[in-house]
Amino acid sequence: MKRANLIACGIIIATSGCAGIKTTSTVDPGASFTLAPGETAVVKGADARITFNKVTDDSRCPVDVTCVWAGDAHVEVTISRTGAADETRILSITPPKHETTVGNLRIRFVSLAPVPHQADPNPRRNYRAEFVVDRL
Repeated sequence: MKRANLIACGIIIATSGCAGIKTTSTVDPGASFTLAPGETAVVKGADARITFNKVTDDSRCPVDVTCVWAGDAHVEVTISRTGAADETRILSITPPKHETTVGNLRIRFVSLAPVPHQADPNPRRNYRAEFVVDRL
């Protein structure tokens, strides 16, 4: 009976830890990559990780509306480098605040999907942000 309880406890512990696992991908410098909120990209050969935390603002003009201004979107990212404190930055989709430099890396925010639609009742769901990281 004790062995069955230990096995059951082990299964519960193992499966409960999986719910909080964040997705991590490895990316090449200079190549574009896409992250969902909470996902992290490890930059090959740079000893750095970039985590897309969240969309902080999305005022982009819906594609099915004629706007005077295209609007803007802001994302929060955290850059982690070995031996350095994590740095959190807000990037805009519009230049010049669409990129930031941390150490020998330049991180550029390229695009945000999905594009807004006027009829969409919940425009802040299922975001995917595209980035490019270059070594300087």
